[in-house]
Amino acid sequence: MQNFKFKSFLDNIYREKQISKKNSIIKYEEIINTKINTVSQYKANKKNTFYMKYPSGEIYFGYGNTISIKINKKNDLKILKNNDYSILTNNDKVLNFFGGLSFDLDNKNYYPWNKIPKGKFIIPKVLIKQISGKTILTYFKKVNQKTRKSYIIHDFNKEFCSIKNIKSFKKDKTKINLEYQKPNKNDYLSNIQNIIKKINNKDLSKVVISRLSKYSLKENLNKGHLIEYLNRNHPNCFNFFINFNKDKSFIGSSPEKLIKLSNNTTLSIDALAGSSKKINDLRAIKEIDEHNYVIKHIKDIMSPICKKIYIPQKPETLNLKYIHHLITSIKGELKNKTHIIDLIKKLYPTPALLGFKSKKALQIINDIEKTDRGWYGGCIGNFDTNGNGDFFVPIRSCLQNHKKLFIFTGSGIISKSDATKEWEETQIKSKHILDYFKS
Repeated sequence: MQNFKFKSFLDNIYREKQISKKNSIIKYEEIINTKINTVSQYKANKKNTFYMKYPSGEIYFGYGNTISIKINKKNDLKILKNNDYSILTNNDKVLNFFGGLSFDLDNKNYYPWNKIPKGKFIIPKVLIKQISGKTILTYFKKVNQKTRKSYIIHDFNKEFCSIKNIKSFKKDKTKINLEYQKPNKNDYLSNIQNIIKKINNKDLSKVVISRLSKYSLKENLNKGHLIEYLNRNHPNCFNFFINFNKDKSFIGSSPEKLIKLSNNTTLSIDALAGSSKKINDLRAIKEIDEHNYVIKHIKDIMSPICKKIYIPQKPETLNLKYIHHLITSIKGELKNKTHIIDLIKKLYPTPALLGFKSKKALQIINDIEKTDRGWYGGCIGNFDTNGNGDFFVPIRSCLQNHKKLFIFTGSGIISKSDATKEWEETQIKSKHILDYFKS
């Protein structure tokens, strides 16, 4: 099926010889009628595939690879700020990169994150986005002066037709079985008691420790169906999956926004810490103290670079299906225009996933935890070539590796923590993902 709008757009590019000698990227947008979740379910297992639904309602689904940037260490983040592309488009000349970063960029990957990049961002070949009730297809193609027009037209039409002809696709859920938990309950309780001793000795104020539960899947996971479940049951969360390859994926449903930057000056950050199954228990001194450590960290970082910063006097309550959180939405105006990557470098890992003071907390985490957190507790989202973006902290998440599922949960430990309650909190948090397999 020939798309004459695209052909006309491309004819004009070649007629006017717009393709430059440096990196040129075709960016073509068109409104389509196909539902984004229908496409995501059908193509969920492709390599270099991602899905991101923001609490605001914006949805992004992409597959294929036009540009890929891997991050191996923290110093590599500066690469993300490079912007040396000639954009040939029927819309705006802004490019969006989608991806994320692991919790700890300074240490090498180990089990269960072997052979998975520390960080990765891509511009897909095809991006489908749902914004303000419209579904928009964007096609990207890296070209040079030797690229044949007929080849591009053929490639676009193939992708366009494959999406337009998709029909509803559903697959039954697979069953799941627990293999082990690391650490087990007794070891987790013991770790908490040891951390409380260190805190009481004034070495630090808070440490967030995590654990993982490994499950076996009877059949391959239908990520599109899982995302549909998360959207339905957790609409006020950032629901996502990222495929590293066809067998390895990172999947989650996070209530915690790391940062949103608009116009390179206006920022929004969520302090999310303090959790309880019972909403009334959120006002306990322990939960308030844990929450205030996160606020203090954000304030200390943002105050020197902001001309205005607004922090509500009291936190609000974020009510999720299984658990409640204290949340403070912090707003600010920067003194100078800034790239969001520079802010991410300052803000993460957040004390909500690390602790306070950060260096001592990270040392304890590395000593205690025998498995790699990977992207759990890192950051995930998108940024554009103007330096704006929107990122969340991937909690309530899991790593899928073939027919194995690794679910990560954590809890914030301060001097007033009750070890048994902290264990129970991690059990409740795991239900965010696990209950999909029971529904």
